[in-house]
Amino acid sequence: MIRKTILLYSILLFTGCAITPYSRYYNDLTGGADLTQNKNVVLPTSNPGLVRGTNIQADLEKMIEDGYFLIGYSSFNSGAIDEGNAIYQGIRVHASTVMIYSRYTNTISGNLPLTLPDNKTLTTYSSGNIHSSGNIYGYGGSAFYSGNANYSGSSTTTIYGTKTMYLPFSVDRYDYLAVYYGKTKGTILGAHVTDISQDDRKELQSNKGVKISLVVKNSPAYNNDFFRGDIIRRINSVEINDVKSYYDNILKFAGQKVRFEIIRNGNVLFKDRIYYF
Repeated sequence: MIRKTILLYSILLFTGCAITPYSRYYNDLTGGADLTQNKNVVLPTSNPGLVRGTNIQADLEKMIEDGYFLIGYSSFNSGAIDEGNAIYQGIRVHASTVMIYSRYTNTISGNLPLTLPDNKTLTTYSSGNIHSSGNIYGYGGSAFYSGNANYSGSSTTTIYGTKTMYLPFSVDRYDYLAVYYGKTKGTILGAHVTDISQDDRKELQSNKGVKISLVVKNSPAYNNDFFRGDIIRRINSVEINDVKSYYDNILKFAGQKVRFEIIRNGNVLFKDRIYYF
């Protein structure tokens, strides 16, 4: 299957078929990383799956919860296009899934001039009768002649020119979006967080902490019942100030058993001795 994928990619690359709006308007979100060298990425062994999305934000959250991550996206406006071409770009960026969206925007109408040859051929016909008579004189005397002759014929003339016709056209245009997802082998903790809001700060009477926005399925956070909306205040004895300090400490304590202090619905909870990757 890997050979088939590589073969298809090579054919597309060298024949130029891979140059579609999906590749021309591609935006990389990995910072130029080589995913083939990332040991935490599951490299696809077949063409990426093509899925039609319905709600961009909800789809993104579900994909992250299912253990996927964003590789990049393509966004452009054009006439009707084969959305299957998004697969070609998905192969190039090692995506496992491509989620596509399209929305009608407008219709362009007009008249297209078409100039064609307009050659004309003219034929002239003529006919009549010729009468002739007279005397012919010579050394030996003279002779009288008299006669009639009929004639008829035609001649052809070609006049070269052009004529212009106007053909009406109508083209529907659409906004297209393709989002490319890769699959991870696992995640350190599996709890994605955001900074707490002003309302959270007032309720906590503190500016410190981060709120869980997503929990990856089958991750350490998922298996230890971390929920969306939980606010993490401490990891071990370290106070978490913001998103940066959260991720710094997640990396610092990776591979250890740690204690989380969490606030859920105004109540303080402790997640004790959680071991994560």
